[in-house]
Amino acid sequence: MTYSPHLSGTSASPCAQPPRGKGRSALRPYFLAATAVWVLCVLSACASPRQAALTFAQQHGFAERLFVAQPFVLYGLYRPGSSARPDVLRVYIEGDGHAWESRTRPSGDPTPHNPVALRLAALDPGPDPVLYLARPCQYVQGKDRRHCAQRYWTSARLGQEVITALDAAITQARDACGARHVLLTGFSGGGGAAALLAAQRRDVVFLGTVAGMLDTDAWTRLQGISPLAGSLNPISVAPALRHMPQRHMSSRADAVMPPEISAAFCRAAGQAQSCEEVPGMAHGGPWQNVWHRHSAARRP
Repeated sequence: MTYSPHLSGTSASPCAQPPRGKGRSALRPYFLAATAVWVLCVLSACASPRQAALTFAQQHGFAERLFVAQPFVLYGLYRPGSSARPDVLRVYIEGDGHAWESRTRPSGDPTPHNPVALRLAALDPGPDPVLYLARPCQYVQGKDRRHCAQRYWTSARLGQEVITALDAAITQARDACGARHVLLTGFSGGGGAAALLAAQRRDVVFLGTVAGMLDTDAWTRLQGISPLAGSLNPISVAPALRHMPQRHMSSRADAVMPPEISAAFCRAAGQAQSCEEVPGMAHGGPWQNVWHRHSAARRP
């Protein structure tokens, strides 16, 4: 089956399908996104996405971690907290990344060119240990890519094997730092993964999403693309999260993941107050500015 292109990666990616509409207004978000990629390229001397991400992360106290989480090897960046015995591990899960080269051709490497979740993680102001966790097949190279079939960043991007692998990596990191609880925040498709993980883990005490893909069926209908046949739908677990503290941020200016997606999830979870709309924010951010500024007064 041929699947329509991925839309939930960063708007800075040429893989994103243009929004409906004609003229300059429809193309403006993509012009801005292309400009952002050019600026990042200049700042990093056009380093590889992995090297650029690592350089940025190291400037904020992170070091690389690889997690063997069958069938994948997952890439992570970890920053220890200020306590020798932390109570909480704060986890940020990346979006779908550079999943499509064109409308009909999947990318050979889904590594994000604009790692929004990494920016969220790097600017987390708290004293807790922080883990940035990439999605399957992002950033890894060589033999670590041996199970990287394209379905894991297209139709099965939220498949059970993907969620199981992310779950295993989070447990490894939690146990290594000695934390008892986990706070999950995910960007775009990583938001959907975070919701699915929150429903199956017993140690999650907060769920946050930024432009999260929280209803795959509604999203594919809205964008007019093929259903994600190999993926779980996050909205199916929303009722099980009724009593969990949550925060879901979206924007009307985001043509990729409009607020209707997260709003439906919040209603299904009985937490309409947990959804927040931010004016003027494109899919690729800068979400870290509003996420951390708004959360300073009510830090989970």
